[in-house]
Parts: sequence; structure tokens; C-alpha cells
Amino acid sequence: MNEEDRVFIGRVARYAAALSSMFIGYGLIQPLLSLYTSEFVGTSYLLVGALMSTIGLVKASMGPVSGFLSDRYGRKRLSSLGAVSMAASLLVVTVARSSLHLGAAFVLFGLGQAFFFLALMTAIVEAAGAGRRALALGLYEAVNGFSLLIGTYLSGPLTEALGMRPVFGLATAFMFLSSTICVFLLRETMANKVDARLLDLGGLRGIVSKEYFVAMVGGFLFMYTHNIFTAVIPLYTTLTMGIPAGFLPTLFVVMSGSTAFASFVSGFVSDRVGRKPPMAAGLLVTAMSYALLLLFKTKTMLVVSTLALGLGGGFFHPVASAIVADISSEETRGKAFGFYRLIRDLGTFAGPAVSGVVSSLLGVESLFVLNIGLNLIAALLAWFVIDETLSRIQVSKL
Repeated sequence: MNEEDRVFIGRVARYAAALSSMFIGYGLIQPLLSLYTSEFVGTSYLLVGALMSTIGLVKASMGPVSGFLSDRYGRKRLSSLGAVSMAASLLVVTVARSSLHLGAAFVLFGLGQAFFFLALMTAIVEAAGAGRRALALGLYEAVNGFSLLIGTYLSGPLTEALGMRPVFGLATAFMFLSSTICVFLLRETMANKVDARLLDLGGLRGIVSKEYFVAMVGGFLFMYTHNIFTAVIPLYTTLTMGIPAGFLPTLFVVMSGSTAFASFVSGFVSDRVGRKPPMAAGLLVTAMSYALLLLFKTKTMLVVSTLALGLGGGFFHPVASAIVADISSEETRGKAFGFYRLIRDLGTFAGPAVSGVVSSLLGVESLFVLNIGLNLIAALLAWFVIDETLSRIQVSKL
């Protein structure tokens, strides 16, 4: 390991610690979220999806605002505020006694996600430097995935031993730990203090392009397909397929582990061969995962389709984020990621919302067909429409 590698690892490690603590906490509750919500609104795809979709709606709508705030006040302040907001929201979830309490907590959770993840994603790109953007973003997603895996692995036995509410309380503690790391260990990565006004659109004209559009489509589909999985698969597995709820943590572990592994590999690959091939390949594998889910209704194929979904999303999502970093500058990066995450995080809203409506009206199988088509279209856009953006970095370094 040379000096450059040691510097890179040292810079990224702090952000990885904050992310890991946050995602271990989220992993504890991820398999439980739709079932916990159903205790307040009943076992309805439509009502569960509608209430859970408020997280994504708030998160998406605050994406651009988060970008401007990040450019004005810095990455560290915004990430700290977001972590505190998420911890406080889960504390409310833990003690909630009505769907109104739960809905208010979900709003606060979405707000915290918008601040925290925008600031951390922007900071890790700046800490890594231009030559290792995809690698840094791949590590970002890999840390997220492996931490989710740990939390999800622990979720099952902890729920059996303690019940759902105490597990939400434990997740709250992990999120408060993340906020502590943000406050005391993170360093500001924004090189210059920018007098950025709220909703100042200056400089964005040079970013808007077909590459930015396709990156947004990729980001949206990642959050959309993964949140469909979170909202639908627990109910589909237990109600439609008749598989016991105790099997759910296995599926979420497979999802988290495969996403993390693919994200880690994708960063290395993309910084060497370019953005287009891994993005198109990941979208094709994601489409295949829903085809398997549609065609085969066995426990084994449910695991296989989940594995494919994680591998596909993990492979194309860091690349989509790297494209945004490639085409933006230091002065516009917060805003660029803000609007990117607006579209991306609409997937967090659209996943549960679309799954509830389509599954209720047309059946779950129709939802799977829709997802196959959307990912195939995106793969064609990635391969045939956009230009390679990695070459822009290589030219700028010469």
C-alpha cells in the first residue's frame, strides 16, 4: 500500500464509520417496517404503501434544498443535522401509538435522510479526488450494503427475543451514534466557503445533459426497485407464497450483501472501463431479477431473484452517481447531487406508492412486468444514448 492509498483510506474511513452506524440501525428495522406499519393501518398493500411512501416523498422534495444548504453551510453541518433528525424520528416510531404518530415520524425520517445522505455522498466524492470517484462511491454503497446486512442479520433473533418496538429503540441508539460521529469526527471537505443562496440555479445549465438525465433515471430506478422490494416482498412472501415471516431476514441479508459486493466491484470496474458498460449491465441484471420473480414461485428462486436484484442495483447505482460527479464542478456539485437525489429519491416514494396501486388493481405479477420494462428501457438509454464521461476526467488531468 503506497502513501496515496493510505491517504485515501484515511479520508474515507470517517465517513464510512458514520454511514455504517446509520445503516446498521436501518438494517435492524428494514425487514420490520412494512409489518410494523401494518399494525397501525391493517394488512393492506395500498395503505401500507401509502404511509411508507411519505418517507420518500419528503426525502425527494428536500433533495435540491439539501444541495443548496450543503453548498452554503458545508457537508459536516448538514450531515450532523440529518443524523440527529433520523435518530429523533425513530425514537418517535418506537413510542408511537397511532398512525398519525407514525406518519409524523416518517416525515422527520425523510427530512433527515435528505440532509444526511446528500452531504455524505458529496463529501466522500470530494475526499476521494477526481481519479477515484467511482471507487469512493462504490465503497460508499458497499459500506451501506454490508452494514445493512449486519443489521438485518441481527433483526430476526432480536425481534424474536425482544419484540418489534425494542428493536426500533436499538436502531435509534445506532442512529444517535452516527450523529455523534458526524459532530466530532468528520472534517469539512468543501474547499472554499461559497456564498450560495437558497435555490440559486447558477451554473446548472452546464450540467443539464443527456448524461445527467440518464444518471437520474438510474438513481430513480435503484431506489424505486429496492423500495418496492421493502414494501411488497414481506407481504408477498408471507401472504401470497405462504412462507413464514421468519424467512424474511434471510432475503434482506441476501439483498444487502449482494448490493454491497456489487457496489464494491462496480467502483473498480467503472474507474477503469468507463461508466456505460457497468451501468447497462447492472440494469439488465435488475430486469432479469424481476423476470425470475415473475416466472418462479418457490423459496429457492425467491432467493435467486433477490440475489440478482442486489447485484444489478449495486452494479449500476454507484456508476450513476459517478456520472453526476464527472459532469459537475466543485461550485455546482452540491446542487447537482441535490437535483439528482430529488429524482433518485422520488423512487423511495414511487416504489411503495406504485406497488400499492398496481398490486391492488392489477395484481403483484403486473408490478413485476412493469419493473422489467422500466429497467430494460434504462439499459438501452445507458448503452446507446449517453457519451462516456470518464474520458472527461482523463482529459482534465492531462
